[in-house]
This record gives sequence, C-alpha cells and structure tokens, in this order.
Amino acid sequence: MTQWDRRQADTLADAIGKHLAKHPSQVAANVKLALIRKAVDEASHTIQTSSGDLYRHRAEVCAICRGSKLYECDVPSGWSSNCALIHSNASEFGDLGSL
Repeated sequence: MTQWDRRQADTLADAIGKHLAKHPSQVAANVKLALIRKAVDEASHTIQTSSGDLYRHRAEVCAICRGSKLYECDVPSGWSSNCALIHSNASEFGDLGSL
C-alpha cells in the first residue's frame, strides 16, 4: 500500500470511528462498520496491505452507507471522492484546540 493509500485508510478509519460515536443507535450498520474500521485501521499501519484492500473496504462502506441510507451520496454507485461519511466525520485541525 502506498503512503497515500495508508493515509486514506487512516482517514476512513477515523471517520468511521467518529460516526460510530455520534450515532450509537444505528446498531445494525455500526456492527458492520466497526469491523471495517478495524481492518482499515490495521491496514493503515502496514505497507504489506495492498491498495486493492483499501478499494474493497471502501466498497463495503459504500454498500452499508447506501443500504442503510446513512449519508446522501453524490454518485449513484461506487466510491465518491466527496464521501459524505468522511466529510461529516473527518478530523479537522480545529480539533487540536480542544486538547
């Protein structure tokens, strides 16, 4: 996995974690997302994971998100570079002020 892919995996894991914390009542979707979060978090820490794994996990997130209607997607199928789950739950540098 390239350094860029590892960063994207880390971002996805972070966004899923924040979504889980904000929406504990979405149990069915959250159970599936928690498994994906663990996998992408582990993937972000190793170069042995392939970029294909990141793409597969993104597809899994899309299926859950669209199937459960968690966020409104701007594309009819596949991964969006403007993923609403990530944009709604991404860490911002502003979060550093609350430490």
